[in-house]
Amino acid sequence: MFAFLDARRGAVANANVFALLANCPDILKAFIDMADVVREGCGLDPALRELAIVVTCLTLGNRYEHTRHWNIARRLGLPRAKLEAVWDFEAADVFTPLEKAVMRLARDATRAPEQVSPQVWGDVHAELGDQRCLALLFSIGWYNMTARITGAATLQLEPDLERL
Repeated sequence: MFAFLDARRGAVANANVFALLANCPDILKAFIDMADVVREGCGLDPALRELAIVVTCLTLGNRYEHTRHWNIARRLGLPRAKLEAVWDFEAADVFTPLEKAVMRLARDATRAPEQVSPQVWGDVHAELGDQRCLALLFSIGWYNMTARITGAATLQLEPDLERL
């Protein structure tokens, strides 16, 4: 099983989430496949995806996924000042209108999916269109699921993981 992880994830194959899921090998394989497809995002800007994931994890109160995706966002070039302002993004002047719209969708879809307002959806859809909006919703939904699993399992951050 760990040879499979090494081949698919390389140096991060020992991440605690993969070690947890290795208890159910069939689920782990499907998880890796789906995670890869969601991450590819059908043309969705990776920085927008990561902002959405960070907001999703903050909304759920999930430290494990939040920290990992904070680091991914930093590696993608998102400034620390933006990430530090995510919790109060509505009042922050460091975000574009599209970034704020994406973060609203992530927050609202995480809180109560069927209560996402037509305005929130429309603001994102007008900019991203059908395919990228659906890719964004898959990212939000995927990290809702992942955060709920890692949170309930009280998964701890890897000892060598440092926040960038």
